[in-house]
Amino acid sequence: MQLASKSLLFYLLILCCDQSLAEARSLRLAITHTTENSGLMDVLNPVFQAQHDVEMSIITVASGKALRLAESGEIDVLLTHAPDDEKQFIERGYGLLRKPVMHNDFILVGPVADPAYIADAVSIAAAYQQLSNSDLLYISRGDESGTHKKEQAILAANQIEADANWLISAASGMGAVLLMADQRGAYTLTDRGTFLALKDKLGLKIVYQDDARLRNPYHVMAVNPERHDNINYAMAERYIDFLTGDQAQGLIANFQIDGVPLFYPVNADVTALDSASNETQRGSFFIDAILSSVKLIADFDRDLFFVVWTSLKVSLLSVLIAAVISVPLGIMVALNSFAGKTFLQACLNTLMALPTVVVGLLLYGILNRQGLLGHMSLLYTPTAMVIGQCVLITPVIWNLSIAAVNGADPRLARTCSSLGANYYQRCLIYMSEVRFALIAAIVAGFGRAIGEVGIAMMLGGNIDGYTRTMTTAIALETSKGDFEFALALGFMLLLVAFVVNALLQQFQVRSR
Repeated sequence: MQLASKSLLFYLLILCCDQSLAEARSLRLAITHTTENSGLMDVLNPVFQAQHDVEMSIITVASGKALRLAESGEIDVLLTHAPDDEKQFIERGYGLLRKPVMHNDFILVGPVADPAYIADAVSIAAAYQQLSNSDLLYISRGDESGTHKKEQAILAANQIEADANWLISAASGMGAVLLMADQRGAYTLTDRGTFLALKDKLGLKIVYQDDARLRNPYHVMAVNPERHDNINYAMAERYIDFLTGDQAQGLIANFQIDGVPLFYPVNADVTALDSASNETQRGSFFIDAILSSVKLIADFDRDLFFVVWTSLKVSLLSVLIAAVISVPLGIMVALNSFAGKTFLQACLNTLMALPTVVVGLLLYGILNRQGLLGHMSLLYTPTAMVIGQCVLITPVIWNLSIAAVNGADPRLARTCSSLGANYYQRCLIYMSEVRFALIAAIVAGFGRAIGEVGIAMMLGGNIDGYTRTMTTAIALETSKGDFEFALALGFMLLLVAFVVNALLQQFQVRSR
């Protein structure tokens, strides 16, 4: 007995050590949409990961959201471009080691015809004044990003009111806003890097640029470990040293599109910014995207199939848990009469239509570090996504299971009574009799789970290689203008739905 106790204690110590080592070899990073859309982090982060043998969880959000995540201890280090908010973040004691990494600049883009004659403006203030006096549309990020804050600062400094008649708040990432402005023939403020990355897919041109007030600096910061005990400060410090070191600075300097740099390292002169060509080449990129997406599937692209596997893993596990809970409960409710049964079914009918973002919001409040289960560190993990999907689809399978049993042949009850079947035997008989309807209920739950995006985005964080699912990846890649990858994922999502339904149909045929 004493030997067993010592062995158990030794085993627990090993588990604790393994957990500590795993945490020491991981880093949670928040970056902005501009750095994600440009593709720069896909160049920088793999180098750091290889050098330090570290797993990185990368969350892409607006600068304002990144700072809030840092305040709550959900990340270890962040790269943002909102200087005033960053300074307040440091002054309030939430961050340390704020260092400049690079810069580019903001530009005003609009339709090729430039109907507001913004190109003739003598200043950025005059450009915005012309827009406010015109009947033309302007798309604002409206998401507390660095771009949005720069826009607000310009409007406030020049006493220009953001009247709804000319300004539309999109509350979206930079790539999505550029695509929206293109479709609506509108103007918008963007960082140069994202515009260069997407310019071949846009019918927009630069209408105003090269203004000192449009400089766009990026800083990296570590979260203060004295605020939260889960911060990997040592690895965050290494990452900051990496971004500001010669190797990363060289990678930033050489990161170009068509020979034009997207960002300039901290030792670059801002006056060296080149003007991007206003010429755009708009071909049949949708047809090209379809062909490229088919090629990605045929080539078994690793990133593509990892996203598919993550979706299947999370959704199948969620459906399994929900089915184990819901099917027995559905049979019990259907075969019994009790007070409140009608009210319960009304609640289940209501919950079947529950929006995924509401589930995500409620669970986010419970799982974040200030929430009831915050100490379990579940937010931005596959476990959180499974919990969210279980909450979402349990009422679906439960309600459909009740309907399946209620739809059974009425003579089945008399048969059970004549055979002298007890309660549990009756349940098994009904389960066997309506098995196809129960399987259909489970498949319906799977369909809702694998196709939802709100829970996966809010609770999973859309972390590349960890919590990125087909739906969140489609939303992200579309906003970035990477239609090839998004279409490939769309085809895979349709293929999964087809395979599941084909298997169900085949099972029904063979069982008859």
